[in-house]
Amino acid sequence: MEFQFYDIINKSCPVHINDSLAAKYPRMPRQDRAKIFAPFAALHGHAEQTHAQERITVERIELSQDSIDEINIIIQDMEEKIDLKQTVKAAVTYFVPDTERTNEGYYATVKGKIDKIDVTFGKMLIDGQIINFDDIYNIAVK
Repeated sequence: MEFQFYDIINKSCPVHINDSLAAKYPRMPRQDRAKIFAPFAALHGHAEQTHAQERITVERIELSQDSIDEINIIIQDMEEKIDLKQTVKAAVTYFVPDTERTNEGYYATVKGKIDKIDVTFGKMLIDGQIINFDDIYNIAVK
């Protein structure tokens, strides 16, 4: 007799209730059965490397001296306003370095109130986000 797919597709699984097999091998809960078929990492670190290659990064843009000077003037103006207890709102675009690739990362923009500017350490605090002056690409004061 030839094997037919339809011969087994509609059959129910065997049920062992009061026999020696049921005592020796109790029925496994459905959640535990799912773990049997879960994938495993045959190559350690392979998934991380694959995800690292999927990340989209760009090279850091080197600003011209004119752009750096312009950003520094804007930061000084914002610092003066903060010292006078004025509210300063801005949109700051800055470079976020990648943890694995050198001189690569992505650009993020944070909008909000400038809480603090520390010229000594070259950092600013905007909506709880600390940004280094060296990472700033653009500032738009609102």
